[in-house]
Amino acid sequence: MLNDDDLEAIRRRKMELLMEKAAAPQIEEPLSQGQVQLLTDSTFWNTVSQTKTALIDFFGEWCAPCKQLTPIFNLLASDYKGKVYFAKIDIDRNPRTTAQFGVQSVPMVIGFKHGKPVGKLPGLRPYDEYDIVIEKLLAA
Repeated sequence: MLNDDDLEAIRRRKMELLMEKAAAPQIEEPLSQGQVQLLTDSTFWNTVSQTKTALIDFFGEWCAPCKQLTPIFNLLASDYKGKVYFAKIDIDRNPRTTAQFGVQSVPMVIGFKHGKPVGKLPGLRPYDEYDIVIEKLLAA
């Protein structure tokens, strides 16, 4: 039979566990791993349809602004780990998906909410502009 000290120890441990759980970051976007993923025509819709909030970078290997966007996108993915899914798709190797979105210039970042496109950001932008858009997507 448990005495008062045993019950108090159980209550204290239960409270510690509840506080740890409350302090742990909440995963809002299960596919978000803090890294930019690479998509293809065959994986695009299956992956994006599973997301709550996503930013997809349509890029070309030959594109200088696209190369400049890479470290910005990597930093955003790290900063929004668990909240936003980040991926990129090569327009030359994935013409079907590129055509579906009418991408004619790169970089082209498209925002998705619950698997549906909600807006395009053409051209290279500074970190702050993407950050503002992401915050709006998360608030929506």
